[in-house]
Amino acid sequence: MLGGSLIMKYGYVYKIEDTPKGNYWIQSREIELKDGLIVYGCEGNFDIEDGKGQIFTKENFLIWLGENAKQEETE
Repeated sequence: MLGGSLIMKYGYVYKIEDTPKGNYWIQSREIELKDGLIVYGCEGNFDIEDGKGQIFTKENFLIWLGENAKQEETE
């Protein structure tokens, strides 16, 4: 084996102070949802405690983001 591989997970927490240790996503973390709620994006090899947010694979996070994030108006 050449070395351990990290399984990167992507997700969000409701409160920035609940960000898991080892989070790599440090800039532009605010995600405004269609209902106006603000959540904070996370990326790393960790789990998020029940009730504090949600974790996904990268592919599923991108799908969730496209379906739930508020889209900026374009003219």
